[in-house]
Amino acid sequence: MSLSTAIALLLLSSNASKKASENTTLPQMVNNTFVVEIVSSIHHLYQFENFVFFISPNLALNSQMAEDFLQEFWQGFPMVSSVLMINNNQSMRGFLSTSSLCVVLTTHQEDPIMNMAAASMEGVRYLKTIFIFFPMEKRRQTEDKLQEYVFFETIQLLYEWIWRTQFINTVLVTTQNNVFIQEPYPVTNVINLTAQWNVRNFFVPYRSNFKGYVVKSPLRHDPPRIFYMTRSPYGFRKNHRVSGVSGKLFMSFLSYINATYAKNDNDQLETEPVKLDRIIEMVDNQELEVSLHSYTDMLKSQAGNSYPIGINDWCIMVPYRNRSPEHLYLKKSFRRYTWWLLFLSIGYVTLAIWLCTPSESRDLGLSFVQTINSLLLIVPLKFLTLPIFRMRYMFIVLFVWGFFVSNFYLTKMASYLTASPEIPQINTYEDVIAEKLPIMVMPYEYAIMQSYNFPQAFMDLVVNASDKLEMDQHRDNFNTSYGYSTQTDRWIFENLQQRYMKSPLFRLTDMCIGPFNHVFPMLRDSHFQQPLETFILTAVQAGLMRHWERKAFGDALYLGYAHLIMVDDPEKPLTMDFFRSIWIVWWLGMVTSGLILCLEIKHISWQRITTACGRIGHRVRNKLNGKREYKERRNGLFVRTKRDDSAMF
Repeated sequence: MSLSTAIALLLLSSNASKKASENTTLPQMVNNTFVVEIVSSIHHLYQFENFVFFISPNLALNSQMAEDFLQEFWQGFPMVSSVLMINNNQSMRGFLSTSSLCVVLTTHQEDPIMNMAAASMEGVRYLKTIFIFFPMEKRRQTEDKLQEYVFFETIQLLYEWIWRTQFINTVLVTTQNNVFIQEPYPVTNVINLTAQWNVRNFFVPYRSNFKGYVVKSPLRHDPPRIFYMTRSPYGFRKNHRVSGVSGKLFMSFLSYINATYAKNDNDQLETEPVKLDRIIEMVDNQELEVSLHSYTDMLKSQAGNSYPIGINDWCIMVPYRNRSPEHLYLKKSFRRYTWWLLFLSIGYVTLAIWLCTPSESRDLGLSFVQTINSLLLIVPLKFLTLPIFRMRYMFIVLFVWGFFVSNFYLTKMASYLTASPEIPQINTYEDVIAEKLPIMVMPYEYAIMQSYNFPQAFMDLVVNASDKLEMDQHRDNFNTSYGYSTQTDRWIFENLQQRYMKSPLFRLTDMCIGPFNHVFPMLRDSHFQQPLETFILTAVQAGLMRHWERKAFGDALYLGYAHLIMVDDPEKPLTMDFFRSIWIVWWLGMVTSGLILCLEIKHISWQRITTACGRIGHRVRNKLNGKREYKERRNGLFVRTKRDDSAMF
């Protein structure tokens, strides 16, 4: 976004002293005409739309040098919009386009304007910048040689600050028409162009040629991103020592920009697990300018990041429930409503057979058995010879129905795709809590999880790994005693190992945080940022990322860091547990039949006892009646007694 109008942000302090005392130092004047000539030559080549001035308070408050310089500068460029800044560190990112020139008027490397310019230009320090150096001089004179030595020493310090803050495209103009540039590659070197300067040599694009610049970064074990090739691959005489997706990308990038990689240390710890939080801390403390190890930026770095090489989610991987409940197969071969329809049909058909049977031979139990036989396609053929037409028609219909039902059921049982009923998998926090499955995470991940609103019962199941070695020993070996935290790129690598399994050992759940960028940690405004962004975009569009993923997996297999899990899983014969439902029905039928048999036996026994008791009572009554008849006969009442006996019988 270009600035179409001139904005003056001259915030002057009211209590600032405008007069220099005898004990203070004064800045030396720079040839303004010479500076304007240089800027005019650069402007003629690049056609700037904006000028941004950062003016030292020593030049704006304590002297008239800034005012004189700006007056002459604006006479040379009256149509170009300008921004003047003294003590306002407003960020210029988003307000400036690449066709902008920054001009920093400073007196020394510790001038407050230097830090203010760095803060204001954060994110856009790649813009072309001219440092105009007004060196401070003391009242008392020094020797010429000593003064020249101090002058060039100050220039070196200035350029050390410039390189440390990653102002890449810079020119330094100072007194006596001196012009300096910095050649950063292969090592930083200050070049004096005073004798013969050319604007085409000021801002040299080094994006594709770093002239063998040495990049130092630690190398640790972190598959699939980075790992060390401890031995040469087959067919290669030379050891390609860095592998992994991020490693291949970074090493190819260094080759692309003609840079050289060198390990940051000589401790030979390439096979030890990476301490990612320590590497990020090193970048934050400016101990590293870029790291070979990439990371998911859920770990926020205070320094900076590269252009994303991918998008990662932070998720939980859990063991896969791959053991089918065999006893539920018969139950799940039909849906629930189908079973209810079948049971209701049995009751309905049983009642129909019972009603259609002649009243003298009706038997509810026999009707139920006939219904079961018909549905199981075992209808007795003798029913076809029944003299009742409606019974023959009913059993023919039941035979056809049983034929279709039995074949549908057997077909579903024999189907390979439905041989294993689907079982519910662990997919939510509630499932983890119900399963009481411990989840292993890294300590820094646990600290981040605490900032999210996870259920406390779930957080109680989270286990902190002591270090990455412990995490890798459990996760890479597929220890199903735990669930594990993983990122998208790591899960793709882990999942490739179980690609030939009929049922995987682990699955990725929906318990995720993100998405997050997958980036390289590096200094802000790093000179690697733009060429690395260009290279990442090219690599993704060319399909190199997919190629490096396959290559890294092959190297990991070769070194034994990964294993293709080949499970010999032949078809097993059905066990007795498979027929658990049948056994349950059979035993239930046996128990029910036994109880009914016992009741029938008890009923028959009770009938026999009742009959026997009746007979004994009858005999007793007969004996009593005989004695009474004898007495009545003796008393002469034979006729009456006979009448009473006839009435009784």
